[in-house]
Amino acid sequence: MSKIKYKLKKNKKIKEILDKPLDKNKVKIFSLFILIPLMLTIIDQFTKILVNKYMAVGDEIRVIPGLFNLNYVINKGAALGIFENMTYFLVIISLIMIGFLYFLAYNDFKSKNTIIPEMIIIGGAIGNLIDRIFLAGKVRDFLEVPFFAVMNFADWFVSIGIILLLIKYIYYYNRSEKNVNKDE
Repeated sequence: MSKIKYKLKKNKKIKEILDKPLDKNKVKIFSLFILIPLMLTIIDQFTKILVNKYMAVGDEIRVIPGLFNLNYVINKGAALGIFENMTYFLVIISLIMIGFLYFLAYNDFKSKNTIIPEMIIIGGAIGNLIDRIFLAGKVRDFLEVPFFAVMNFADWFVSIGIILLLIKYIYYYNRSEKNVNKDE
């Protein structure tokens, strides 16, 4: 049997691509804009799958009586049950908000401001959007704070992201006002 020898031709374009160092901005954009929302969406969906597997709708487990329970419910609306049975509206609003938040985040990224709050909100929005699309408008909720509501991780991510976004913009505007006052 004869041995076949392969010769690799040196292609300048491939060599240039391989020798070129990674663009740090592209790596940051990928890791921030894709990985953070993806990780949060995976956490949300994984916990929903676990609850769906081990609990029936209506089951309740008291973790810290009076403070925190696992209570599996199906929500046909948005936060606190508003817009019940308005699936198309909620899907469209979710998609618009995700696009808007990516737009805001991209502009903030170019201005060297943090984009973590936007990415947290997007991760949560995608988690609930997946439920709405694949469960005929229903969202699985299971984290109950008895004096407040039953939520899921996606809801918590959106809530935390909104709080961080408010803090970010309050800080940003305070910093901007100080810079304006210094220039006068």
